[in-house]
Amino acid sequence: MNPRICLYTDSYEPSGMGEHMVALATELRSHYDIAFICHADSGICQRVRDIGFPTHAIASDYWELRNLIAMLRPDVFHCHAGVGWEGHSGVWAARDAGIEVVLRTEHLPYVITERWQHDEYMRMQDTIDAIICVSEESRRGFERAGISPAKLYVVRNGIKPPQGIANRNAVLADLGLFSDARMVLTVGRMTHQKGYPYLLDAVPSVLAQHPRTFFLVAGVGHEEENLKAQVERLGITANVFFLGRRGDVPRLMAACDLFVLPSLFEGLPLVVLEAMSMGKPVIGTRVCGTSEAVIDRVTGALVEPKNALALADAIIAALDDAELRARWGVAGKKRVANYFMAERMAHETSAVYSKLLKRDQDHSFGSVPRETATRV
Repeated sequence: MNPRICLYTDSYEPSGMGEHMVALATELRSHYDIAFICHADSGICQRVRDIGFPTHAIASDYWELRNLIAMLRPDVFHCHAGVGWEGHSGVWAARDAGIEVVLRTEHLPYVITERWQHDEYMRMQDTIDAIICVSEESRRGFERAGISPAKLYVVRNGIKPPQGIANRNAVLADLGLFSDARMVLTVGRMTHQKGYPYLLDAVPSVLAQHPRTFFLVAGVGHEEENLKAQVERLGITANVFFLGRRGDVPRLMAACDLFVLPSLFEGLPLVVLEAMSMGKPVIGTRVCGTSEAVIDRVTGALVEPKNALALADAIIAALDDAELRARWGVAGKKRVANYFMAERMAHETSAVYSKLLKRDQDHSFGSVPRETATRV
C-alpha cells in the first residue's frame, strides 16, 4: 500500500506555487496516494481534479477542515505557502487530527515584518516536523528569522519544460507587429514584489537604442492600473502590451527574443526556469532564487533590484548581440536540464518524506537515497 500524501494550500491565487504542486504530484503519483485540499475557486482545484487527483474544497470552518483531514488520514500533510502567514490553519488542523508528519514548503523567502505575524509563525512552526525552502538563500533567511536549522531542508524548484510552439510570425501577427520587431517578455502577477515599475522606467532608454522593441507583460494584479498610468506618463504606450491572463505563455516564450524578470524578491521563480528551458536568455535581478537559477553572463544577466538604468543597460546589451543571446539561451537550457527538472524535485521531496516517516528506503520515490535533499 502506497503512503498517503495530502497537498494543501489556502492561497486563492497559487500561480507558480500551484504549478509546483501539480508537477510534484504528477511525478510522485506512482509511488504515493495523493489528495489535494484547496479553495474550490483557486484555479488549481479543477485542474488537479481533471488530472485525476482526489480534490477537496477547503472547509469554511476550522473544525470542518480538521475533520476532513482526519477522514483522509494522510501519512504526510504537506502544506504549501506563498508567504509566511499562509497555511497556518491547515497545519494546526492536521496536528489536531493526529497526522503523524506535518511539513511546509515555503515558496518565498522570509518576508514577515510584523512582530505579531512573526510570533504566530514561530508558534506554528514549533508544531511541524520540517520546512522545505525552494532555494538556499531562502533557507538562510528562515534560519536568520529563528527557525531551527535542524528543521530546514532545501529542495530547489523543478519543472516540466513547457511545450511551446515556436511560431514567431503568428505571435507577431497577433500583436500587429512586423517581422523586424524585437519582443521582450515578462510574466507574473502585477504586484509590488515583481518590480514592474523599474522595468517600465527602463523602456525609454531601450527604445532610444532599439526603437523596434516591444515589451509584452502577461499577468494580472492589483497594480495593473498604476502600471498602465505609468506607461501613459512615459509616453511608451505603443511599445508596451498588457496581455492580461494568458493561457499561451509557452507560445509567447517560444516567440520572444528575451525574457526579463525585475523582481524585488523571489523564492525560485518557475517562469525563469521555463524561459531558460526554452532556450531564452534571461535578464533578472540579483535577488533570492533568481540568482540561483541565472548565472550572470553565462545564461543571462543579473542586475541589482530597483535599478532601472542597470536593467536598461542589460537589455540593450542583449539586444545588441544576437550571438550572445543564442549562447546564453543554449547554456540556460542545459542548466535547467541538469539541475531544475521536476523529477529531481520529486526525488528530493520524497527523500524528506521518507526520513520524517522513518521508513525503509524502499518506501521512497524510486531508489533515491534519503539524503538526496540538501540538508542543513
